[in-house]
Amino acid sequence: MTGYTLGDKHLNRLREVVEAINCPSPDTALPWPVLDQLRALIGCDIMSFDGVDYDRGYSYFSQWCQGEDRTYDESEPDLTAKAEFWNLVRSGTPITPWIPDKNERAVIKPTDFMSVRHYRSLPVYVDCFHQGGGTTYALFMLVPDGFGRQLRLLMWRQTGSDFSERERFDLLLLMPHLEAAYRRGTSGRAGTMLTARQTALLQLVRKGSTNRQIARRMGLSEGTVRTHLNNIYARLDARSRTEAVTRVFGQGELTT
Repeated sequence: MTGYTLGDKHLNRLREVVEAINCPSPDTALPWPVLDQLRALIGCDIMSFDGVDYDRGYSYFSQWCQGEDRTYDESEPDLTAKAEFWNLVRSGTPITPWIPDKNERAVIKPTDFMSVRHYRSLPVYVDCFHQGGGTTYALFMLVPDGFGRQLRLLMWRQTGSDFSERERFDLLLLMPHLEAAYRRGTSGRAGTMLTARQTALLQLVRKGSTNRQIARRMGLSEGTVRTHLNNIYARLDARSRTEAVTRVFGQGELTT
């Protein structure tokens, strides 16, 4: 961002977010102190960190805070209730802020794609987002998490002005740190969901081995390898080898 100077006070606030990322987080997607420090850095009324499958229309986890209230949910989603939200999204245009054309890392605002007046008229805004008498503004950090899936850090501001370019830049700076924190925690949790044999098999998948190569290495039939892979996919809620490897070892770990 041109002309953006980081003062000492602001650098300290950014540093506090990064330091909070190192807090242990065995039971949530991100440590709660991270969200607290982010809310202090970027003023907002509501913040959530969600794993969103926008292809199938549900969230596979949701971490939410408003004031002193906070919740974390990894339970099976109510697809009927979620369908109502996604139907509202699709009933207005543009849908890009919620269903992207390309699944890529970005920090966006709905008002990047439309005027404030248009944004306020969307059915999903009227029924789901609008709070109070003014405009409820939003800032989204988006990180790919497999096919049709994203990690989404969502910030909502119910009073005052829209999020600034400085605040967008802050999230861009912090994005790799936040993603790394999530990957570390997820890898640890996903690893405990697999047996030792499944983990060993997935290690070979990670190295780019074919089913035939894995079968020879582990003394199995190719059919048994496929069965193990299908069980791994089911346990990790993954739909491909790449997604399974990402769940356990982190983004971009599959080699060929």
